[in-house]
Amino acid sequence: MGRGRKLIVSGLQKLAVVLLLGKAILANDAPVPPAASADRTPIRVNAIEVVVPVVVLDRSHFRMDRDSLYQEDEVISDLSQNDFQVFEDGMQRPIQRVALDAPRIRDVRDNVSHHLEYSTTPRGIWSSPDLRPQSSMGSGVSPFNVYLVSYIPAPSLDGVCHQIKVKVKRHHATVYARESYCNTAHPLSDPLKGTALGGEMERYAASSADGNLPVLAEVNPLFNETGASDLEVAVEFPWGAVKRKWKGVNLYANVAVLGIVYDQDGTEVTRFSDTASTALWNFYRGPLPPDRQFLNDWELAGIPNRYTTQVNLPPGNYQLQVVVTDGEKFGRVRRPLRVEDASRQGLGVSGIVLCKRIQTLPEGQEAAARAPQYVPLSGNGVEFSPAADIRFSRDEHLFSFFEIYLGPDERSAATDTMFQVKLLNGESGELQLDAGIRPVASASQTGTGIIPFSGEIPIGNLPPGRYRLHVQASDSTGKKTAWRESSFVIR
Repeated sequence: MGRGRKLIVSGLQKLAVVLLLGKAILANDAPVPPAASADRTPIRVNAIEVVVPVVVLDRSHFRMDRDSLYQEDEVISDLSQNDFQVFEDGMQRPIQRVALDAPRIRDVRDNVSHHLEYSTTPRGIWSSPDLRPQSSMGSGVSPFNVYLVSYIPAPSLDGVCHQIKVKVKRHHATVYARESYCNTAHPLSDPLKGTALGGEMERYAASSADGNLPVLAEVNPLFNETGASDLEVAVEFPWGAVKRKWKGVNLYANVAVLGIVYDQDGTEVTRFSDTASTALWNFYRGPLPPDRQFLNDWELAGIPNRYTTQVNLPPGNYQLQVVVTDGEKFGRVRRPLRVEDASRQGLGVSGIVLCKRIQTLPEGQEAAARAPQYVPLSGNGVEFSPAADIRFSRDEHLFSFFEIYLGPDERSAATDTMFQVKLLNGESGELQLDAGIRPVASASQTGTGIIPFSGEIPIGNLPPGRYRLHVQASDSTGKKTAWRESSFVIR
């Protein structure tokens, strides 16, 4: 399974309008080693640029009467570079270019309900709580386009923050854009690195302080094209525990997540971070006081409760620590993990991902609207969403997803490769389910030798308690993988 500075595009949809969040990204400003020539002066690459995501709405048709809460605005999508002005710290900056892009937000119907999914980093996906039940699966994308306004900023020191103001020379135009950014160096997947909030989360991660924000997390290794492993990380936290504040009709809430992977010696190996904010949702212009149910829906759509991402790691033993904060409360989870390279053994079983939600695998515009580097867990046109909460009620669905890796020899003799799935009581060890030994060849094999398997685990008649799901693969030579295991709880 294949799994400088600018502001990243991000999108949030609220009932009628999509607004965007931004995060700072640094471009290059580093010396390049000199070539072997008479001129030993090094070449420097200075590509510092700020790219601001902007939504522009037309208010000319706006009206309000007793029969409607508000009239929807129309997106202005025919603006050119000459129509924009950008001010940094009150000084106008020359605009380099303006491009039109689509926000990364999806309106998802899965087997459980209806929710929003949106992305602000290349691999991260935020999800809202369930908004309302749906009778069928399906999804849609936001029709709103985003302008990416690029300009060259004035020089500044690392860590210095700047105020941004974007104006549009068009009558009745309302501009929504992020109002600040900080000059901090970080990769696209780690926008909190070097920031004050990121530092606070790092200090909490390194401390022994108790948490006051409940957090759940699960991490499982899955295969990429090389047979090595990528980590599937799922994080959940209670939506109702996130701090929020209403100022009139304006909602303010923020959530940040930080993941740090340590090796056996406690050395940091890699990290990821992401943030979500409701600050740019504050554009309500309906009757006052606003309808309470409308504001409740606003909170539900704007404040996430789930986060999913993927991380590349070389083989080895690690510990992942995940920190979540709303700026005031903090929570964390630690998970040990082992990453193997199945290509060295020729046969392997990935981690077992437990899921409560499935949806139709997005295609076309819907696929393009999600995090561009996130590789969905999919098979037979269905996508599986990893669960961080592995506690299940007997009336819920429990889906398992795992992969079997076949080396070149096993691929040529796939009919001789088998796998077995067992379900055991976690306390007594009693066998609850044995799916029998099945041939791998009966599944759809990819050119990379990675074969996804998925299925629903029947839990409706299981008594409450802890259970262990086991998977093993073997071939005709007697080679067997170790049993892969994943635990869950029936409530």
